Amino acid sequence: MNSSYPRGSFNAHWFNLLNAISFQIILGAPIIVFAKSIGASSTVLGIIASFTPLMTVFQLPAAQFLDRFGYKQFVLMGWSLRTIFVFVVALVPMMTFLDNSSKMAVLLAALFVFNLLRGISSAAWMPWIAALIPEDNRGRFLSLDQIFVHAGSLIALVASAVVMTGRVDPWEYALVFLMSAIGATASLHFIKKIPDVAAGDTVRKSSVPVPWMTILSYPPFRELLIFNLLFMAVVGSLGVFTVEYLREFPKFDVALVLYLSGLSFVGALVSLPLTGPLIDEVGSKPVMRIALGIFGLVIGGWFLVAAGILPASIAIIAALNFFSGVAGANFNLANVRIVMATMPEMGRNHFFALFTVITSLGLGATPVMWGISLDMIGTFEVVTGAFHWKRHSFYFAVLFALNVVAFSFIRRLHEARGKTAPSLIYARLRRAGKLWHR
Repeated sequence: MNSSYPRGSFNAHWFNLLNAISFQIILGAPIIVFAKSIGASSTVLGIIASFTPLMTVFQLPAAQFLDRFGYKQFVLMGWSLRTIFVFVVALVPMMTFLDNSSKMAVLLAALFVFNLLRGISSAAWMPWIAALIPEDNRGRFLSLDQIFVHAGSLIALVASAVVMTGRVDPWEYALVFLMSAIGATASLHFIKKIPDVAAGDTVRKSSVPVPWMTILSYPPFRELLIFNLLFMAVVGSLGVFTVEYLREFPKFDVALVLYLSGLSFVGALVSLPLTGPLIDEVGSKPVMRIALGIFGLVIGGWFLVAAGILPASIAIIAALNFFSGVAGANFNLANVRIVMATMPEMGRNHFFALFTVITSLGLGATPVMWGISLDMIGTFEVVTGAFHWKRHSFYFAVLFALNVVAFSFIRRLHEARGKTAPSLIYARLRRAGKLWHR
C-alpha cells in the first residue's frame, strides 16, 4: 500500500470486495431473475431497482448525526442491521406455504428495509473516504477500490451461475441469497479495521447546517449535479431491462444470462489497472468522454439487436456486456474522483448528502418510469424499413439520445486543468523507448 495512505486503509478494499459479493446478488441480476420467476412485471422490476437509489434520500437527515457517532460507527451500525434482512430474503424462496404474490410481498418488504438502512448509513461512507485519503493519490486509491468491487461482483455472478445452472429450484435461489448474507456478514470485520477520522475541525465544520439553496447555487456543484442526473437517466435502468430483454429468448437461460452479465465486470477489471495510474494526471473529464463514447456504442448495439438489425447472438451480447463494463467502471472512477474534489470542506457532509440524494432520486425514478412505459407499450410493434420498433427498441433509442446529451454536457464541468491525455501517453511512450534503447 502506498505510504501516503493511512495505515489500515487497505481494509476498505477488502470490505468493498465482500460487500460487492453481497449486493451484486441481493440487488443485481440474481434478484431480478428470481423476481421474474415469481411473476414480477416490468413495473415491479423497476420498483426493485429503484429501492437502492430512492432510499438514499435519508442521507439528508442522517448527515446531521455524523459528528455525534463518527463515520466508522455510523457505517458499522447501518451495515450490521441491514445484513439481517439479507437473511430474510434468503428464506423467501423456501416459503412454500406462500403463493407467488405473497412471496413477492415479503421480498419487496425485505428489500425495502434493507435499502432504507443502507441509504441511511451510506451518508457516512464518501465523507469518510474523502477525509481519509489524500487528494493527490485519491484517483489511484479509487481505481484499486473499483477493482476490488468489480472482482467481488464477478465472483458473485459466476458463483450464482454455477449454482443456478439449468432448471432453477427454490433451494438454489435460497443458496445464492445465503451467499449474499454471508458476504455481508464477513464485510463487517473489515469495516472495524478501517481507521476512523477523528471528530475534529473537519467533522464539526462539515456538520454545521448549511442553507440548501446556498449549496445548489455553488456553480461547480450545480453543473456536476445536472450532468449526473443526465447520466443516471441513461444507466439507471440498463442493468434491469437488458436482463429482462434477454430472458425473452429461450436460449438465454438463467445461468447464461448471469455469465454474460459477469463479462461487464471482466471489462472493468481489464481496463481499471490502465486508467488508475493516469487519472490523477489527466483528470476526470477526458476519462468521462471516453467512457460515454463507449456507452454510446454499447447502447447503439443494444438498439440494433432489439430492432432486428443485428442478431441476438451470444457473441454480440458478450461484447456489449464487456464494453459496458469498461465504460461503466471508468465513468464511475472519474465521477467519484471529481465529486470528491468538488465538495468544499465547509458543509462537506451536507454537500455529499444533497448530491447523493438528488442524483439517487433521478436514478430511482428512471427504472420505475421505464418499467411502467414498457408495460404500457406492451406488445405494440411497427416496422419502418429494416427497423423493427417494439418496446425494447424504443427503450434503447431513447437511452442513446440521452447519452449524446450527457456527453455534450461534460465540457461544462469544473475541474483543475492537468496534462492532456495524448501528451501524457506520448511522454510515457518516449520514456519507454529510451529504456528499450538502453
